[in-house]
Parts: sequence; C-alpha cells; structure tokens
Amino acid sequence: MKAQTALSPISFKPLSTTAFWTDVEKLISQVRQRAFQLFEGRGRADGHDLDDWFKAESELLKSVPLEVTEKDNIVHIRADVPGFKENELDVTFDGGVLTIKGEHSEETEKKDEKTYHSERRAQQIFRRMTLPVNVIADKMTATLKDGVLELSAPKAEVAKKVEIKAA
Repeated sequence: MKAQTALSPISFKPLSTTAFWTDVEKLISQVRQRAFQLFEGRGRADGHDLDDWFKAESELLKSVPLEVTEKDNIVHIRADVPGFKENELDVTFDGGVLTIKGEHSEETEKKDEKTYHSERRAQQIFRRMTLPVNVIADKMTATLKDGVLELSAPKAEVAKKVEIKAA
C-alpha cells in the first residue's frame, strides 16, 4: 500500500489572464500538430478534419473527473489523476475557481544486441471549476494517494444581511 503524499502548499496567487491564455495556446498548438500528423497518416485525404482534431484532443488531453461533497462544513474535492506525481501537478484556487493542471511524460527504453526500442508517452490534464460554495482558501489542504487528488477546505460562512433602521 502506498503512503499518502501531502502536496506542496496550494498556490493561492491569482492565475494571471496572460498565463491562462498562454497555457491554452500551448495546448491548442499541440492538438493542431497531432491532428496534422493524423491527417498525414491517412494519406492527406480530405473530409475527416474534425475526426482528426477530436482524436488528437482525446490523445493529448485527459479528462479529470471531479467529485465535490460537503460534510460537517468541510468541502471535499476528489479528482482522478492516475499516473501523476505531486511534482507534476499544479493546483491553484482563486476567486472561487479551482484549477488543476498536470503534465506527465515517461520514456522507456529496451535494448538488446539486434534492436533498439524506445517509447515516449506524454499526458496533460487541465480542469477548471467554479466551486458551488465559498471556502476558506487559506485553510485548503491537498493530498495525493493512488492517483486520487483530495482537497479539503472549511466552508466559508454565508454573509449575513444587516438590517438598517431609520434614525
């Protein structure tokens, strides 16, 4: 059984608009390159552009299923991130928006006297979600165990309406 790994502190700094769009442009560029490779692999036959694009997206961008629950005024978030290590994940929380980014790559090599074989695999995840309730971001904790990222934070109190009385 693997030990539970505590992630380094969650970043509470705002994700700049520039950084966000830079990440998006990088992902689009990678999908575009892979879609073109698929197009060339089919002999450059027209009529399957969307098929190539969607296949490239599914190969490069893995979905991150989330589960958000609340118990005893603690909000729990579970995210499936199989194959990722803590140093490959970047979790930010700003203005009620949770962002999980990850980049994982691995290489394997097999050598013998007659052949040389090398494989590479890269995987990226990107998930952004506005939480349905307010939480106290400074008290958010994160752990990674067996490919499951678990985040917990106390629920913030709802603002109370103050009654105004005429003087």
